[in-house]
Amino acid sequence: MKNKMNVKRSILLMLTLALICYSCSNDEDSSVGKLNISAKSSFTNLTGKNSSAKGMIGNIVIEDFRMNLSEFELEIDLEDDNYEEDQNELWDDDGFYDYEDEIELMGPFELDLMSGQISFLNVTVPVGNYDELEFKFDVSTDSSSDLFNKSILIQGTIDSTPFIFWHNFNDEVEVDFEDAQFDIAVTQNSQGIVIDFDLGQILNSVNGVDLTLATDGNQDGTIEISPEDTDGNNALAEAIRNKIKEYVNLLDD
Repeated sequence: MKNKMNVKRSILLMLTLALICYSCSNDEDSSVGKLNISAKSSFTNLTGKNSSAKGMIGNIVIEDFRMNLSEFELEIDLEDDNYEEDQNELWDDDGFYDYEDEIELMGPFELDLMSGQISFLNVTVPVGNYDELEFKFDVSTDSSSDLFNKSILIQGTIDSTPFIFWHNFNDEVEVDFEDAQFDIAVTQNSQGIVIDFDLGQILNSVNGVDLTLATDGNQDGTIEISPEDTDGNNALAEAIRNKIKEYVNLLDD
């Protein structure tokens, strides 16, 4: 009889613990959500006879557009009317998240932006509204990649002459929706945001960089545009670097 009572108590204790764990699990799930981050290139506001075709900007044809990104961060919107400090205390240095912290999502991620929209990061983050997404361009350490020792690479033709642009900058970029009042909202449902690099703006001869100004200074048949090229296009490389950071936006997926 005594053994039966012990068994019943053990079963009751196990059921109680299971209910507590289930309750804790539900509480935790209600305070976090899924965020999917994608990237793509776009070709808007193009000019020139070939501007209707993706990858073509006037007499410029883009065949390859790759970059290496790392160290993604999300900053919580402290000015949001719905922000409650207690609700976001999930993670920080001692295991809890609070208003002084950022969520850091490590890379690196090598992205081929001519292959369509790429979903490359799917993470669990605290429910809430976030001001902006910050990421860093970083040089690739993959010796088997064309991006090795580079952070960005664009290849194609200018008036049928092959060109290659590359850079090895390590810049951090803060990116937000075009409407600054629109937050990155994370709820219990899965959310998606897209980082859009607009080549149509970056390489537009009016407001962007006019690639037709690039020259093949050493006459080797390829127009090289980089911080170190011998074709005389170093200043143009710096201008492209700045325009890439200028014409990047967030889109709601």
